[in-house]
Amino acid sequence: MAYGIPERAAMIALMALNRETLNSDLKSRYKLDVRKSARVKLNRDGLVQSRRLEGGKGYAHELTDAGWAWVVAELEKEAPKRAGSAGGALYALLNGLKVALDARGMLIQELFASAVPEPSGSLRDRIREAYRNLASRPWDWVELRDLRAQLGDWPRGEVDPELIRMFRAKEVNLTLHEDRGRLTQADRDAALRLGVDDMHLISME
Repeated sequence: MAYGIPERAAMIALMALNRETLNSDLKSRYKLDVRKSARVKLNRDGLVQSRRLEGGKGYAHELTDAGWAWVVAELEKEAPKRAGSAGGALYALLNGLKVALDARGMLIQELFASAVPEPSGSLRDRIREAYRNLASRPWDWVELRDLRAQLGDWPRGEVDPELIRMFRAKEVNLTLHEDRGRLTQADRDAALRLGVDDMHLISME
């Protein structure tokens, strides 16, 4: 699907903010207005999730997992035709981010994880407790869908960055299902995106 610079800029801004953001804030702070045509297209394509505010006074937007994957793919691309100088500068920044991330062995989600409020100190303990409830012994592979179920209503926007931090600290292992044909929709929904791959299994001590 082809997107114009306003739609591309909105998705990249939502990546950098890494949280649900009011359209009014995007407009006032960054001069980005996700208008109806763009919102409908991005929602339909599953890249952005939009929530109508109470009283119908505008929308709040958040990048989905598919939206993150779209941004990751854009890191290596050239600026689209007729992007203009601002669009060209945006893609120069994305290309530079790719080089910097690769040099440091980092994931883009990890880079922007600090944009999400730090989870409380008990979250990591809850993750470990949930894992131990499921695993027969340390380092057994456990389905992420089952781990998420153990965490109840803990916000995914806090859980996923914490899992990434634990992975980077080598406190957990993450891997994907090699047989994609056996994945259920629940597996896909619970997957954790790392780079361009979806992780479905977790293990820890």
